[in-house]
Amino acid sequence: MSGDGPLLTEAELRRLARLRIRRRRATPTGEFGDWRTGRVGSGVLFADHRDYVPGDDLRYVDWNVYARLGDLVVKRFEAEENLELLLCVDRSLSMEGPKSRAARRLAAALGYLALANMDRARLAWLPSLTTAPVTAHRGKGRTGALMDELAKAPVGGSTDHARSIGRVLSTCRRRMIAVVLSDFYDPANSVAALAALKSRGMDVVAVHMLDAADVELEPGSSLLAVDRETGQEVKVDVTKAFLESLRTSWHHRADTLERWCVKREVLYQRYDVALGLWDVLADMLGRGIAVGSSG
Repeated sequence: MSGDGPLLTEAELRRLARLRIRRRRATPTGEFGDWRTGRVGSGVLFADHRDYVPGDDLRYVDWNVYARLGDLVVKRFEAEENLELLLCVDRSLSMEGPKSRAARRLAAALGYLALANMDRARLAWLPSLTTAPVTAHRGKGRTGALMDELAKAPVGGSTDHARSIGRVLSTCRRRMIAVVLSDFYDPANSVAALAALKSRGMDVVAVHMLDAADVELEPGSSLLAVDRETGQEVKVDVTKAFLESLRTSWHHRADTLERWCVKREVLYQRYDVALGLWDVLADMLGRGIAVGSSG
């Protein structure tokens, strides 16, 4: 990418420090950390009670309940585990411009939130940049490396999300929160990729990058339209009917993807690049998708 300044300013990082990522459901990883899993065990968060049975560890008997009610019950606890976040960022040619910058800023914000809490963040480019489809980062000390990677990776290549995600999944043994940031230029290929993530038990968030400039043309003009990814050229007369059809198709594609996601419990978030990063984060917070108050 061209140098447009840091993805996140110091002021934005301070503001992010008041947020945290949260998951919708359990992600069993077998390690303890700061994130609730919903898996019952001998962790540190009280879950509920169950009846005492002979052989239970007496340390977990709730003697207060026994004193009040005479019932012999055992405390159960929720384990807390480390969160692992998988960021899948589209860098294909259709993303060139404001969509790419906005996607990388949001990925940087989410990655910062994961690393600031001593958790893991993995970054996968769609399409891949190297033979290794995923880079792994852990701990706050890796924040700079993640930001640097997000800022410097070039835009290039064609959209083939299903193939790219297949390579990513070949390296992933855990269930994670998987956030895919893309304009979903190739809908059929894109939903195959989202379905593959979902089938592996991932908590999937699809962030749909939208730029109205993609369908804003000058009425009455003639132009040579070039597909950014294939290079195919088409001569176009920009009539009022053509513009209406183009805009309708643009909205229809987004609506269709959203319906597909809702049916399959994939969380769908639109990101209009005309909005700022904080507008989108606020929407995600309000809907409980990916970030929540640190308090």
